[in-house]
Amino acid sequence: MNLVMRKDVPEEATWNLTDIFSSEIELGRAYSAAEQEIDEMLSGKIPLSSAFEILHVIRKYDNLMERLHRISSYAMFKYSEDESDPDAQKLMGRVQLLVGKGNMVSAKFVNTLIQLPKEDMTKYMEEEKDLQIYNRFLQRIDEARQHALTPEMEEILASLGQTLESPETFYLTITSSDLKFEPVKDKNGNQIPVSLHTYMTQIETSPDTTLRRNAFKSLTKGLKSHQHGLAKILSNEINKNVTLAKIRGFSSVLDMHLQFSPPSTNFYTTDEISTEFFEQILDTFQNELSPHMQRYARLRKKQLGLDTLLFSDVKAPLDPEFDPPISYKEAGEIITEAVGVLGSEYQNQMHKAFSERWVYRGDNIGRRMIAFGGGVHGVHGYSFYPWGGNLFDMLLLSHELGHTIHYTLSAQNQRFINNSQSMLFVEAPSTLVEHLVVHYLQEQRNDARLNRWLNMYLMMSYHHNCVTHVLEAELLRRLYKMVENKEALTTSSISETKGKILSEFWGETVEIDEGAKLTWMRQPHYYMGLYPFTYSVGISAATIISQRIKKEGKGIGEQWTEVLKQGGNIKGLDLYKMADLDMSTTSIIKQTIRHVGTIVDHLEKSF
Repeated sequence: MNLVMRKDVPEEATWNLTDIFSSEIELGRAYSAAEQEIDEMLSGKIPLSSAFEILHVIRKYDNLMERLHRISSYAMFKYSEDESDPDAQKLMGRVQLLVGKGNMVSAKFVNTLIQLPKEDMTKYMEEEKDLQIYNRFLQRIDEARQHALTPEMEEILASLGQTLESPETFYLTITSSDLKFEPVKDKNGNQIPVSLHTYMTQIETSPDTTLRRNAFKSLTKGLKSHQHGLAKILSNEINKNVTLAKIRGFSSVLDMHLQFSPPSTNFYTTDEISTEFFEQILDTFQNELSPHMQRYARLRKKQLGLDTLLFSDVKAPLDPEFDPPISYKEAGEIITEAVGVLGSEYQNQMHKAFSERWVYRGDNIGRRMIAFGGGVHGVHGYSFYPWGGNLFDMLLLSHELGHTIHYTLSAQNQRFINNSQSMLFVEAPSTLVEHLVVHYLQEQRNDARLNRWLNMYLMMSYHHNCVTHVLEAELLRRLYKMVENKEALTTSSISETKGKILSEFWGETVEIDEGAKLTWMRQPHYYMGLYPFTYSVGISAATIISQRIKKEGKGIGEQWTEVLKQGGNIKGLDLYKMADLDMSTTSIIKQTIRHVGTIVDHLEKSF
C-alpha cells in the first residue's frame, strides 16, 4: 500500500494509450480538425429538406461525435493517471472547452431534428432505408420531444454544460487531490497510508481490526474537515436537478432521472421506467434483504469476537487469517479462463485486455480515486484499477473488465450515436464476470476454506451492490423529496438522513457512529442521477444468468455475449428479454435476495 509518484509506475502497469493516439502530434491534429468542423456546424445551417440530406448530416454528426469521444477519452485517461499533474490538467481543460462546444453542436443538431415533424421523419425513413441504421438515435429524438425546450433554451443549457457539471468536477477534484488522510498504525505498529481507494478496496476488508478501526477514524477526520464544502456541492447538485426537472415539465425530479436522457448526450440512457417501480426496487431490497444482512452481521460479530460491531467492521472477513496473495499475471489467467463459458469471442477480447495492456493498475499519488471500466469507440476497451495483489483485487478487477469487454463488443457492432448504454442494464455484464470467476474457482479448486472465502466475497459483492448502492439511492430519494418540499439541505440534515437510513437497515446489529453518517462523502454516484440503484438490478440479473450458465452450459453464455453486442441499440428491459430475463417486475430481485439467504445459511454452517 506504499503510494508512489506517477513517473515511478512501471510501463507494464500502465495502459497503452497509443492505440488511441500514437503521439501528441496526432492528438493535436485530431483536436484541430474536430474544432474546425464543430465551428462550421455551429455557424452554418443544418439542411434537413430531404431524406438524402438527413442521412448525410447524421453520418457527419456521428463521425464527429465519435472523434470527439476519442479526444475526450484520451484526456480523461491521462488525467485519471495523476489529477495533480499540470500537463494533464491543462490538456483536460482544453478538451473540456472543446467538449463544451461539441455539446452546443449536439444541442443544435438534436433541436433541429426535434423541430422536424414526426410524420416527415417517418416518411424520410421509408424513402431512405439507410436511415434505419440510426433508428435508436432517432427513436431517442422522438422520445425527447415531449420535454424538449425551445431551441434557444436548449442551446443556452448546452453552453452551460461545464458549469452544470461543476458539482461533480469539484467533488472529484477535492477527493482525489485535496482530501488528505493521516497515516495509521496496524496491529503490528506499522505505519499505513490511507486514501479513499485503499480504504474501500483493501483496508475496509482487512482482517486487521486495529488497522480497520484506526483507518476509519482517519477517514472520518479527513472527511469531516471537508464536510461543509462537500455538503454545499451536493446540495447544489440536488437543487440543480430539481430546477431542471421543473423547467422540462416533469412532475418530480425522480421522473426526470428515470425517464429523460437527452439524445445530445452519449453516456448512459434511461429506460423510461416509472418512479413507482424504482421505489418498489428500493423498498424490496431494504425490507427483504435487511434480515439476511443483519443475520450475517451477527455472525460476523460472533466470529470476530467483537463486543460491538462498528460500521468499520461490516465488511471485515470472517476468516481473518485467510488472505492469499495473487500476482497480476495469474489473476489475468484465471479471469480469462473463467469467461470461457461466454464463448471464444468474449474470451479472446479478455485475453487482449491483459496481453495488450488495456488496464492501468498503478497505485500512485494523484490518481483517480474510483476504479472504472469503459473504452473508446473505434479503438477498444480500457480499465482503471489500482492493483493491490490479492484475490479481492482480482475479483474487483474482473468487475471493471466486465464493463470493458461489454463496451468493446457493443462498440464493434453499433454506431456511436446509437450506443449510449442502458442504465438499467449496464451493471449486469460487470457483476456477471465476478460471479463467473467465483464459480470457476469453486469448481477448479478443491479447497473448503477457499470456497468459504468465495462465499464471503459474494456476500461482500451483494453488500456493495444491494446495500451500499441501494442506500445511496435511498438517500437521493429522500434528499430530492426534501428539496421538492422546500426543505433546505444542510451538512447536518444530509448526515442525519444518511444515519437514519443506515440505522433502519441494520437495526441493532451495527453501531451507526459519526463516521458512518459521513459515508455520503465517499462516492461520486450522487452526481450521476439515480445511477446507484442500477447496481442492484444488474447483480440480480447476473445472479440468475450465472446460475443458468452453471446449470445449462455454454449456450446460455454465448447467448449473453450476443446480447452484449447490442449495446445501447436496444433499451435495457428489451436487452434482458433477449437473455430470457423479465426485469419489469421485482420477481428476479426477490429470487436474488433468497439466494443471498442461502449463502448466509452456508456460511453459518461452515463455522
